[in-house]
Amino acid sequence: MKSIPEGFTPLPHTTGFIGHLGPYYLHQQEDGNFLFGFQTDDRHSNPNNVIHGGALVGFADTAMGHCVFRSCDRLCATITLNTEFAAGAPAGSWITAHPELRKKTNSLAFVRTDLWAEEALIMSATAVFKLFPASRS
Repeated sequence: MKSIPEGFTPLPHTTGFIGHLGPYYLHQQEDGNFLFGFQTDDRHSNPNNVIHGGALVGFADTAMGHCVFRSCDRLCATITLNTEFAAGAPAGSWITAHPELRKKTNSLAFVRTDLWAEEALIMSATAVFKLFPASRS
């Protein structure tokens, strides 16, 4: 297994489905935005010996959801998620996502991301998230 690039720390969520697919990593950039990372291995491959699309979609959904949470400081849930696959990547690839919040209303957040394996674009995704009411403490 390759080493995790410098500056990335484990995403704190390690249970449930995220824990099954991950671990996932994040790196806060100088502009305050986050870059997400994902070290794939054989359990993420499909019968064609490339990373299974479901593993990529799960990673994209998690990265975009965390982007929404960090940008809006509110819990959220995926309403729609659209993906376009551009290329395959072998298991063992380090995958990155740099999600961007494109628009926010009182109850919805619109976000997009691209997934990269090294220098190759492998998938693009857009999503709409439902924003839950802010908790009252």
